[in-house]
Amino acid sequence: MSDAAVATLDEPISAPTPVRTIAAGAIGNVIEWYDFSLYGYMAVVISQLFFPHDNALVSLIATYGVFAAGFIMRPLGAFVFGHLGDRLGRKSVLVISVLMMVMPTILLGLLPTYAQWGVWAAVALVAIRMIQGLSVGGEFSGSATYLAETASPNRRGFAASWANIGSLTGMLLGAATPAITMAVLSETQVQTWGWRIPFLLGGLIGIVALLLRRGLPEPEPGDIEPSTDEVGARSGEHPLMSLVRSEPWVMLRAVIYAAGYGVLFYIPMVYLPTWLSMYTAIDLHEALFIATAAMGLQIIVIPLAGYVSDTLIKRTHLLAGTFVVMAAVVAPLYVLAGGGALWEAVIALLVFAAIVAVPLGVTPALMAESFSRRHRLTGYSVSFNLGFGIAGGTAPMVATWLIHSTGLRLAPAFYLVACAAIGAIALLTMRDWSRSPLR
Repeated sequence: MSDAAVATLDEPISAPTPVRTIAAGAIGNVIEWYDFSLYGYMAVVISQLFFPHDNALVSLIATYGVFAAGFIMRPLGAFVFGHLGDRLGRKSVLVISVLMMVMPTILLGLLPTYAQWGVWAAVALVAIRMIQGLSVGGEFSGSATYLAETASPNRRGFAASWANIGSLTGMLLGAATPAITMAVLSETQVQTWGWRIPFLLGGLIGIVALLLRRGLPEPEPGDIEPSTDEVGARSGEHPLMSLVRSEPWVMLRAVIYAAGYGVLFYIPMVYLPTWLSMYTAIDLHEALFIATAAMGLQIIVIPLAGYVSDTLIKRTHLLAGTFVVMAAVVAPLYVLAGGGALWEAVIALLVFAAIVAVPLGVTPALMAESFSRRHRLTGYSVSFNLGFGIAGGTAPMVATWLIHSTGLRLAPAFYLVACAAIGAIALLTMRDWSRSPLR
């Protein structure tokens, strides 16, 4: 190997991020979030096939309960994959996490329904979602950390934002595929066999993503293989134990922020299309098309938000301001969306999407910067998945339950206001490392 090549490998983590590094970090999130969001958008159909009940709302709550179960597995995945990533390196973790998503997705597309297997169909569905949740616990934070570590300090927000561009691209496909399926096929066809098509397509996309991930370049050794002294003063100490011992308040604030961020995302972007189909005259496939357009807007705004946090406004201040804005407008936007006219729903969802795009663009760098290198992936993975995974993953179920319990269609909006306020408080107490060298 030439001296020039060796010098390149020895460059610090502040070296500029090449296009191939961004592609490597973002590609896995496409399939990860296609699969996970697809379940959310197909919830009404799945509730009838796997949890039949005289009360459609009860069936939907059960379906969202399985959705939440997948998210509850994310902290465990974060613990396992965070440990592996901090000790063994990023590449292996990113390949394994994609593989663990592809196989369950294919199995879900082939899964017999309640009419064919009875209660065992529901049991198998829960198991599949839990395996997928385990893999997501390691994928997103791993790719975001990979991007942040290979970016220069003044480009970290922009570079790391591509993790969520990959996620949103996957969610865009996850909304578009069932929307097209429901528009092309009759309701009977969708109920009998058409619902399987989006999941089987996800399996094919996942195989392509897996092949691409196998060729990922390894980050520089210094970025992912810290010395024994850096890992912790105690021999063999798990990175999570080291983190809890050395930075407990950093982790607590990160968990609280991630919880508010999760609800901020899932109530308007995943639950609202279902809400529209249940409480207005807008059909589910129309609501999904609107959600698709809204996510297309987010893909444009996300890198801009990351860039602004790199150059103009510190990340914690930009995010806290965004949370306050969301708390102020969520109830009026829900009222507008519930007016029944298609154009009202379009405006509400587009405004929601633009607001939510800010934390989507800024959070990956914020979370990666919050933790020191010796346990960065563990800290990011565990805190993000505890907060975002549990609070965000249960948000559709909680929103549905609140409506059922109170009779108020606007109950999800009030829930979001409370979570946004808590998240903003956590942000304002966090130390901001914007544009500073990674620790």
